[in-house]
Amino acid sequence: MRKGIDVSSYQGNINWEEAKNYIDFAIIRCGFGNNLVSQDDSKFNQNATECERLFIPYGVYLFSYATSLSMAESEAAHTLRLIKDKQLEYPVFLDVEERGQLSLPKEQLVSIVKRYCELIESAGYYVGIYASLNTLNGILNDEQLNKYDKWVAEWGPDFSYRYSSGLWQYTDNDRIPGIETRVDGDKAFYDYPEIIRKKGLNHLEEPKENLKYKKGDTAYLNGPLYKDEDGTKIKRVYRNKKVTIKDTNNKNGIKAPYKVKNGYIKEEDLTDKQVPSSNFLIRLIRFIIKLFKGI
Repeated sequence: MRKGIDVSSYQGNINWEEAKNYIDFAIIRCGFGNNLVSQDDSKFNQNATECERLFIPYGVYLFSYATSLSMAESEAAHTLRLIKDKQLEYPVFLDVEERGQLSLPKEQLVSIVKRYCELIESAGYYVGIYASLNTLNGILNDEQLNKYDKWVAEWGPDFSYRYSSGLWQYTDNDRIPGIETRVDGDKAFYDYPEIIRKKGLNHLEEPKENLKYKKGDTAYLNGPLYKDEDGTKIKRVYRNKKVTIKDTNNKNGIKAPYKVKNGYIKEEDLTDKQVPSSNFLIRLIRFIIKLFKGI
C-alpha cells in the first residue's frame, strides 16, 4: 500500500524537495467548477511542475459544482485544459461533495457525474470519483458508476467501503515536512502508474527508443552511480563494477534510467564486458573535464 497526500492552493507554497521523502504520490487539485481561468487552482502548475521535476507520481482532482449536464461538460473541459501535456501517473478524479449537488435527485446527480467521467475517459484518461463514504454508499451508489474507480473519504483507522476502491483518504489532519499546513493523507490500494501505463492511458510519453538492458540483466558499470534518476547527484564513480539491473524507467527525460542496488546509472556507462584500464581512464578524464566545465 502506497502513502500519499492530496493538496490544493490551501497548502500554500510546498517544499516538494522535502515532502517527497515522506510520500509515494500526490493528488493535486487542478481547479474547481466551470471552465474559467479564474477557477483554476492558483498553485496547480507550480505543484505539478515540481512533482514532475522530482519524479513524484501524481494525479489530479477537480472540485465539482455541476448541477446540470452542461456544467458537467464545462468542468470536463476545464480539467482537460489544465492537464494537457501533464504527465499524470495517477487518475483524474471528480470531487463530489458540494451541498448543492448532494441535494439533487439521485438520478440527476448520477447522470452529471457519469457525463463528466465519460468525457474524461473518451479523452484518453483514467478517471475516478472522489466522495465521502456516506455519499458513495448513498446517492452515488448506482450501477452506472460501477466502472469508475472510487476514492473514498473515510477518516479514521478503519476502511469499511464494501465495493471496489483504488484510494482511501484516511485523514484530513496529516503533517508532512515541507508543508506548513495540515494536509489530507491518502493510501493507494492499486499500483496506478503500472496500471495506467499498461492500459496506454493519460498520454504518458512513450520512450524514444528501447533501453539496451532490462530488469534482471547484469552489466559492468564504468562511470558514476547517482542518487537520483536525474543524474545530478553522484554517489561514487566505479571501474568495472558488476551490477544487476533492479528496475528501468523508459520515461522521456530520465537521464539515469537504470536502477541498481544503491542508486541509478546511465546507459552510456554500462558495458556487457569489462573494459581495459586505459579505456576507463580516458572516460574518467573526459568525465572530470565535463564536470569542471559545468561548474
